[in-house]
Amino acid sequence: MLYMTRRLKCLLCLLVAMTCVAQARTPIRQWLAVMPDSVLPLLTKTNRLDFIDFFDYHMDAVVTNRLDGKSHLDTLTPDYLLINYTRSCDVAMKLLPVTDSTDVLCMVTTVKAPMCDSRVAFYDEAWQPVAVERCFVAPQMTDFRTAERTDSANAAWGRMDIFFKTYHLALDAPTLTCRLGTTDYLGRDERGAVAPYIVADSLVYSWADGCFVRK
Repeated sequence: MLYMTRRLKCLLCLLVAMTCVAQARTPIRQWLAVMPDSVLPLLTKTNRLDFIDFFDYHMDAVVTNRLDGKSHLDTLTPDYLLINYTRSCDVAMKLLPVTDSTDVLCMVTTVKAPMCDSRVAFYDEAWQPVAVERCFVAPQMTDFRTAERTDSANAAWGRMDIFFKTYHLALDAPTLTCRLGTTDYLGRDERGAVAPYIVADSLVYSWADGCFVRK
């Protein structure tokens, strides 16, 4: 009987400990609720709380933002969200583990018109900016290029004078994909000339040990 009592106590302590660990991680909805207005200036705190309430009640999570436009919470999971911020801008956020109990938030903002381009930012749990260089070495346009440096290769690559790229945070994995967008704005003949010298149109980065590492 005494053995069983001790065993039950041990099991109870283990369950409590596991619960405490689980509760130590802050879900992304809570990050959204306490987000400073300066991060997404078009959304008020009421807007952000309405997002969460509408989503929980399986309603269309659409709010009227500060410019009297519509913003839409498209996706919300414990560690990921996607907001259609305006008609031409999307914002994705993903929680990424730094330790067993703390996360960093990665935010990708993508402007969709007239030419798509993205930027990446990171924040700690107090919504203080984290230097991007600590978490991610952003690719350069040459990272998409083959090693060939012939005159024809250099001439073709010379058509790629502006670096456009879009980032995509995976919903169900700690990965960040960077897609080369410059070729989208070349003519058909120019794309054909450049294509042999592009090693890949997308680069994939996995989160490991507190930073994104290229696969």
